[in-house]
Amino acid sequence: MANFVDEYARQLDERGRIILPAKVREKISSTVFITRAPSDKCLHLYTEDEWEKMSEKIRSLPTATDKNAAAFVRLFFGKASACEVDKQGRIALAKRLIDYAGIEKDVMLVGVNTRLEIWNSDVWEEYQSDLTDDIIVDGIMKYDLNI
Repeated sequence: MANFVDEYARQLDERGRIILPAKVREKISSTVFITRAPSDKCLHLYTEDEWEKMSEKIRSLPTATDKNAAAFVRLFFGKASACEVDKQGRIALAKRLIDYAGIEKDVMLVGVNTRLEIWNSDVWEEYQSDLTDDIIVDGIMKYDLNI
């Protein structure tokens, strides 16, 4: 299982590609899956193993009887893209995903344990500026992490 940490500043080239850092490439195979984040204007990058785990969880949703579950599945998978990592460690982001996340030139890759998030750098900085240290303590208490 890949665990991603750290932040990596990258740039989108004229063909919509970003170079994955060597530390990230060590943890992935030749294919990654990228989809829209459900709650933020960023993208989620999953390894093949994590994508399969997410797929298994989502398969259990009652899509035949729950419109919200069906809509979520359609958006999660329908807006996703399988990306090949080339020999230079680059991945090409689909235009619709670039547009969704408002990505222009400067990109920030953010390690979020089992996935990477891909953010417009300015949006990432703005997001962080709205956070306080209390969110860490609140999260520990709310989710009973006992750490």
